Amino acid sequence: MSMIPSDASSAELANLAQSLPEDELKKIADQCIREFDDDDATRKPWLQMHAEWMKLFYQDDKPKNPPWQGASSESLPLLAEACVQFQARAYRNLFPNEHVIKAMPEGEVTNDKKERANRVGKHISWQLMVRDKRYKSDKDALLLSVPLHGSFFTKTYYDPFLGRNRTDNVRAEDLVVPYGVGPRELEDIERKTHIIWMSVNQTRSLKASGYFIEEGKPYTLGQKTETQKATEKQEGLQESILQQEHLPCKILEQHRLLDLDGDGLAEPYIVTLDYASRKILRIAIRYETDEMGNPIGDKRPIEFFVHYPFMPNPDGFYGLGYGHLLGNINIALNKMLRQTVDAATLANVGNHSGFVNQAVGAGKGDIEFHLGKFKTIRGTSEDLSRSIYQFKFPGPNAALIELIALLDGKGRGLASVPEALTGQMDKVVQPTTVLALIEQGLQVFSTVYERIIESWKRELAIHYRLNRKYMPNSEYFTIQDMAQGLQNLAIGKDDYKDDFLVTPIVDPKMATEQQRLAKAQAEWQFVSTNPIIMQNPIALYRASKRYLEAIGSTDIDEILPPMVADTPPRVDDQGIENMGALQPIPMMSDVYMDQNHLEHIKKIDEFLQSPYAAQITPMGLQILMGHRQKHAAFLYGMTETNLPSVIDDKAPTIPSAQMAPLQ
Repeated sequence: MSMIPSDASSAELANLAQSLPEDELKKIADQCIREFDDDDATRKPWLQMHAEWMKLFYQDDKPKNPPWQGASSESLPLLAEACVQFQARAYRNLFPNEHVIKAMPEGEVTNDKKERANRVGKHISWQLMVRDKRYKSDKDALLLSVPLHGSFFTKTYYDPFLGRNRTDNVRAEDLVVPYGVGPRELEDIERKTHIIWMSVNQTRSLKASGYFIEEGKPYTLGQKTETQKATEKQEGLQESILQQEHLPCKILEQHRLLDLDGDGLAEPYIVTLDYASRKILRIAIRYETDEMGNPIGDKRPIEFFVHYPFMPNPDGFYGLGYGHLLGNINIALNKMLRQTVDAATLANVGNHSGFVNQAVGAGKGDIEFHLGKFKTIRGTSEDLSRSIYQFKFPGPNAALIELIALLDGKGRGLASVPEALTGQMDKVVQPTTVLALIEQGLQVFSTVYERIIESWKRELAIHYRLNRKYMPNSEYFTIQDMAQGLQNLAIGKDDYKDDFLVTPIVDPKMATEQQRLAKAQAEWQFVSTNPIIMQNPIALYRASKRYLEAIGSTDIDEILPPMVADTPPRVDDQGIENMGALQPIPMMSDVYMDQNHLEHIKKIDEFLQSPYAAQITPMGLQILMGHRQKHAAFLYGMTETNLPSVIDDKAPTIPSAQMAPLQ
């Protein structure tokens, strides 16, 4: 009797293996394992190559033929630095806060769709960022593995035991696909096998619930992969006797085509089997059905996996990563570094060693040198220099050191890790120059981010479909809104109609804090010096706020009080407008055609001659003088003559100290 939760009664969650005869199950199991073994055998060189990259990443690669015991084994962390730099920037860019997903309506945009889009975006963000405690940490690991290996995968599905959607990380070595030539999309590959390691007790529990029809058997015949060995060695772990007695099961979840109804047309299914016992545990359909269990969309296969490539491979399935690009360079650098260190060791230690002729009366055994003392030896008729040979190793080769620097520079250029990105610039340059350097250095990063975001969109589309199918009719959730604080919201199953697209809220071009700061600095410099904009307090306020946000200031409202309104109301009294110019955040009404422009100009000039003029800020002065200029322009347009003498001859002289540029 099935113990799967009642809300998971969909045909997609039913175990078809319960109704199939034993001989047919055995036939299917033999076919699945035979094809899996064939697929797995074709990628052994691929696994060995990736194991070497992991050794480079861990700086654990050793010289194959060391010249002597204890020779140098140092490594340069070129590959590790490139991967860590990418992961750190990508993580901060993809997850700036808990609200990272937005929904966009398709077709005509109505107010109802806008409200639904707002609810859906907040709900999915809450599901992934708040309710799922593993999602961000899994993405953190994904962003480190993608640049190293070139490919990583996720599997998104509805977990009937948790009662919610779930996304699992799937290493590239754990997703086995058939050998193929040329670029291939994941959804176009008809057979793919996910290797899942599961305890015997877990399989026993799944059998008791009705999810499996058999329990698993410990896997004892195989050996660990080279990548597993490299990881365990770096972590300093080894399998204990107790662990050997409780080995896990090797479960194969194969997404494939089968012809179960005998109509000659293979259809998409998921076959789950135990590799050690060669028994099928579960068979489930891999196409969507309606509430009555009838197929939808002519049994088109549902894709659970999403491929996250670092760089596309024009001739294969797996993506290209820094292992492909920097692996051989890092190996060459390590060899030259070790040769340099060994040469220095020989020059420092080897030059204090040599050979001594037994004819020299210096006694038996090794000769020890004591600085500042002469050692007495028994006389000899031969020249002492002819009986003692001292090694003369020249030390490191200067050309080798230059070659190390050259290769290191080329590798860093290929990895896009210039000084402007690492924060190690030793020169002071203009914000626009820094922004240009960062933009140039981030061309590769930005392109990779766009690929990551496209893959993330596919994963979110699976979440959206699963919500539409499995979520409760109504659900309440709580979010932390920056403007409104804690919000308790409600969402219904009907909100997930098939008319929305979901996408991350992220700009792939804004990948670093330095880039955001440089852009904010350039924006502030433009606004504060542009004669058209610098007289606009609203523009100055917004540029100031963006700059403070870019540098990570807290309690910005205490430093920069919020403006009461974006558009100041009309004021016809210049005395009140002069008061606005004296405010800490200057405010000034606009100029209108029907005002007494000559009177306004006179009152501005009188104000500038008064003692209060000394209290006006540089920003207030610029705004006030711009306001005066507008009145003068309107006056000229209305009279079609030169301005009166009160404007030309009696205009106040502004002290130079008050005309200092804005800081």
